[in-house]
Order: sequence, then C-alpha cells, then structure tokens
Amino acid sequence: MYSSHIMVDTRKKGKKTEINFLDSYTADTSVVPSVINILVENLSAMNYPRAEIDEIILSMDEAITNAVQETIRKKRAMANCGCIDERREITIRYSITDYDFNATIIDHGCGLDIESLVGIVPNVESTDYHDQIIRYATESEQKKITVRLNGKVVPLKGIGAGLKIILAFMDSVTIDLIDKKKILSDSVSEHTDGTILNLKRKRRYF
Repeated sequence: MYSSHIMVDTRKKGKKTEINFLDSYTADTSVVPSVINILVENLSAMNYPRAEIDEIILSMDEAITNAVQETIRKKRAMANCGCIDERREITIRYSITDYDFNATIIDHGCGLDIESLVGIVPNVESTDYHDQIIRYATESEQKKITVRLNGKVVPLKGIGAGLKIILAFMDSVTIDLIDKKKILSDSVSEHTDGTILNLKRKRRYF
C-alpha cells in the first residue's frame, strides 16, 4: 500500500478538542480495515459512545470500499485499453470534534452512473422490481444528498443500496463528480474521472 502522507493531530480550540486525519493510498482492499481501525481509535479517543462509533464506521466502511472498488475498476479498464498508467490514489480526510464528524473521500473511479439514476420510477412489471424499490430515493433521502457535475447540481431520484446505508447514518452527503474535460453536460461522460464524497454528521449520543 502506498501512503503519500499521513496526518493525525489532536488540537484544542478553547474547550473544543479536534482530531484530524489525512492520508492517500493506492487502490487496494487493505485500505479499508487500515483506515477503519484508525477511525475507531480516534472516535474512542474523543469519547464517542459505541452506538455512535458503529454508525459512523458503517458509513465510512461503505464509502471507502466503494471508492477502492471503483478506482480498481478504472485501473483495469485503463490497462485493458493500453492507456498510460497513472498513479491513481484514494485520498481520505476526516475531522472529529466533540460535536460533529466530517469526512471527505476522493477516488478516481468512474463516478456515479447518473443516467441510470436520474428520473428512475420503479416499474412493477420489471423482473427486478424489488431492487428498483431499494434504489428509489425517498423525499427525506433526497433532502440529505446533493450531487454536482462540474459544479452544476444534478437532480437525483434513485440511489444505490450503499448510499442508502450512508444516508441512514449521515445528516448530509455531497457528491462532486470530476470531469477531466470539464464539459457542460447533464450526465456523466466518458471523460468523467472520479468522485469527491463528503459526509457530515452531528453527534447524536452523549
């Protein structure tokens, strides 16, 4: 595993204590338990109760796993087409205070398949109707999530099961899609190259 840098520091701002973490990795499944173990230690050091830790860990595990898988998938696609191999990293940052948790995960995968999610309406005649129901976003979920492509908000109707898990435990989720070509588009293009995922949550248990 490649790690370009790591920062874990504890700061006191008046009576407020804060732990910050920042590190970058190559896309590898070993990234997930490595970061999760550090996160558990940091949350425990901030005296977060077990229930709170479990909920944050579930969200972060899902988010990091997805980032790793998408980046690995992109690397394989590049190798298969004979493209020049770039160093493709996963960058993870989070901050923990007595009152909130804030995390950002940057990957270089293919991004969300917006075309398959915008305007989804479950079709009762479909063979995968149950899966469509799971993917369909409720009003409360839609209020929690913001998706932007090249800075422009994309209306999102459906979401994957992984995002549903994250939304269940986070107060807000923002997804910024990176497009290398910076084209103006209403959907992800073949040039889209990664995702910036931000998760925010106020402390719920004291």
